[in-house]
Amino acid sequence: MTGRLTWLAVVLLVIGFGRVSATAPQAGGGDDDAGLIRLLQSTAVAWNGGDLDAFVAPYADDATYVTATGPIGRDAIKARYASKYFTGGKPDQQLRFDQTTVRPLGADHALMTGRFTLSGGGQPDRSGWFSLVWKRTPSGWRILHDHSS
Repeated sequence: MTGRLTWLAVVLLVIGFGRVSATAPQAGGGDDDAGLIRLLQSTAVAWNGGDLDAFVAPYADDATYVTATGPIGRDAIKARYASKYFTGGKPDQQLRFDQTTVRPLGADHALMTGRFTLSGGGQPDRSGWFSLVWKRTPSGWRILHDHSS
């Protein structure tokens, strides 16, 4: 059932009618880890479709993102992506994630690591590593902390 709901969320994002569903199974097991990875992949679908609101939807209200000058909050995360990576409401490059792994940090938290790549748009590819700390909330899994380099 969860796979069908995730698939539906991705389809809605592709056709522009929905927001990312930030619900996913518990981290820590094969299928459960795959659910969090699918949730992350749905954010790439949102990004590539130009839906920045859906891209940041899984970030918790109290999420932080590490920049060269220090951590920033959720609203600044969205503003940063909009100003640095979007032109005219469209992404400058397409986003993909790979080499993604999930490790449980107790029953209600998980650490996700992987590689991101921005490509296309007549620009050189940009890629790096990321780590995300996820937390389970009553609304589903949310990103608590993002460190991408």
